[in-house]
Amino acid sequence: MKTSFKFLTIIFLFISAGLIAQNPVKLKRADCFFGVHFDLHATEEITNAGESLTEQMIDTFLSKVKPDFIQVDCKGHPGITSYPTKIGYHVQGFQKDPLKLFREVTNKRNVGLYLHYSGVWDTKAVTEHPEWAIQQANGEWSKTKTSFASPYLDKLMIPELKEVSDYGVDGAWIDGECWAVEPDYRPEIVELWKRKTGKDAPNEKSTPEYYEYMAFTRSLFHAHLNKYVDAIHAYNPGFQITSNWSYSSLMPEKVDANIDFISGDVTPQNGVYRSAFEARCIAPQGKPWDLMAWGFSWNGAKMPMSNKSAVQLKQEAAEIMAMGGGVQFYYTQNRDLSIRPWIGNTVAELADFCRERQAFVHKAKAIPQVALLFPASYLKESNSPFSPNTSVLQGALYALLDNQVCTEVLMEHHLEGRIQNYPLVVVPEIRSIDAATKNLLIDYVKAGGNLLVIGSKTADIFKDELGVTSSVISEEKIAFINARNRLGGIRSAIFEAAIPNSAKAVSMIYSGSDFRDNTGKPASFVNKLGKGNIGAVCFDAGTAYQQYKSFVIRDILGEAVNEIFKNPMVSVNGSKLVHVAANTLNGKTFINLINIAGEHTSQTAIGYDQVPVLTDLIVSVDTGKKPSKIILQPGNRDLEFGFENGVVKVKVPQLELHSILEIVE
Repeated sequence: MKTSFKFLTIIFLFISAGLIAQNPVKLKRADCFFGVHFDLHATEEITNAGESLTEQMIDTFLSKVKPDFIQVDCKGHPGITSYPTKIGYHVQGFQKDPLKLFREVTNKRNVGLYLHYSGVWDTKAVTEHPEWAIQQANGEWSKTKTSFASPYLDKLMIPELKEVSDYGVDGAWIDGECWAVEPDYRPEIVELWKRKTGKDAPNEKSTPEYYEYMAFTRSLFHAHLNKYVDAIHAYNPGFQITSNWSYSSLMPEKVDANIDFISGDVTPQNGVYRSAFEARCIAPQGKPWDLMAWGFSWNGAKMPMSNKSAVQLKQEAAEIMAMGGGVQFYYTQNRDLSIRPWIGNTVAELADFCRERQAFVHKAKAIPQVALLFPASYLKESNSPFSPNTSVLQGALYALLDNQVCTEVLMEHHLEGRIQNYPLVVVPEIRSIDAATKNLLIDYVKAGGNLLVIGSKTADIFKDELGVTSSVISEEKIAFINARNRLGGIRSAIFEAAIPNSAKAVSMIYSGSDFRDNTGKPASFVNKLGKGNIGAVCFDAGTAYQQYKSFVIRDILGEAVNEIFKNPMVSVNGSKLVHVAANTLNGKTFINLINIAGEHTSQTAIGYDQVPVLTDLIVSVDTGKKPSKIILQPGNRDLEFGFENGVVKVKVPQLELHSILEIVE
């Protein structure tokens, strides 16, 4: 009897422990796949922090959603903490300590706890210490941004990060960082600039000196980032930290700080395409990474904050997962730091969708196919320290993806030692290019690579390599282009070239919407260079696709790619509303198919809940040798396939949102 009682007691304790400990172990951020972000940007007048936040509320959410981690409010841009700091400035009143409660419950379930903390942007700090603010070019002092010459890091930010570390939290997601940096004209900053360059501080934008000052400002941010990251790691080596959007499209530079992961919150509007872009910018940087999808639409203007449907968010998540990243979803907390209960239902549905795909996507690496260059000149020629204008790069990427072209975005520092792995490199619209990068690209082509340059000025930069001896760049004008025997209008400057006999015109420019209006000038063409091929799209296709998207612009780029890169690994027939990513993971090949139908590209459609199912897609994959199986995931469904000349052809009966072809050798 005693033995039976002990046995039952052990079983009861085991079951109880299982109910409490959601995860067998708490994952490092590098291994996390699914998370939820909450923030509040607390303000001083809050008097009831923690009032309706309960252990049961947090526990119910965690048990329903089962995230690897959550991120909660700590200190937002107003500079007011939502925990009882002894160092800085907190809300007026606490009913309980929300941070302590979140830590206690997440610890029980082995769920990581990270904090949303605003860094460079701290309104309260510069209100209380005006001498900590940046000074603008007109002499005015900022009301929101802290200066790198101030003691802000030493007196407030680093001590507060150490303070929250003592709560036992797992790390922090530092917001308001690179994208919030502004040029600083404080006397000590200007004096440092003068000592380094011998020049007065410039304030006239779009001048060589101003661009130099932006580079100087970037160097100050790098020092700022390294200082606090190293300081918190020295205090607590287990504290995992990142700076929001550092080493991403907003800061396209080599990783030179000891951050533990890369992360960013994707702009809420057109999140499907933006997720595709941002994921491709971060994935090659060599760090663990995730992206955050906003759970609601909002553009900061008159648009009401409106919740997105699960369908809408699944599409965004699919674009992120297809590049190997982790996903998290963003919702705000109530003013007393509590969680809105209804969020759990939506996020649980998202969790199920993502978890079904985790084994086939997380930490996957792209198979080199097409590399779209992220030119360093975008940052070098930016009028702000960070956040360069990438609209033309995005336009080029979206046109490539809409042609089912497996594309990665590579920054210039990624090219050395990797460029030869890519059958095709695409250069988007640029005004200038570093000589060393241009030489690297030309050597790549001469050795047998394929290069496609997009844009009137880009074609002019490469005109000698294209074999063009006579050309002119027209003013921006309306013209017409042909693709697949269809004419479409564009508004663009045009590289009007007399191409050599060795070149092949792929499409032509027309002066009117009639095939008889042929100007004799190519809209795109391809020529040989050494052992490889170089081609040009002679108008600003990335700009055009962003401004006035049309199927003809999409198709003209597709035809140019097909002419210069004749044997892609993957092709899809049956719909253009499919994005494709080809990956390897654990020695296996996975082909991601994403349904991009829906109203996400419309700025007036702030929410939609239906995406038409795509049917009877024919997917061809160059596998070299015949696989033993092709399995449609998730669902583990064997598909029949044909195989001829090294290419598999398989029919996908339905594509709802995101399906994956697992190629089994």
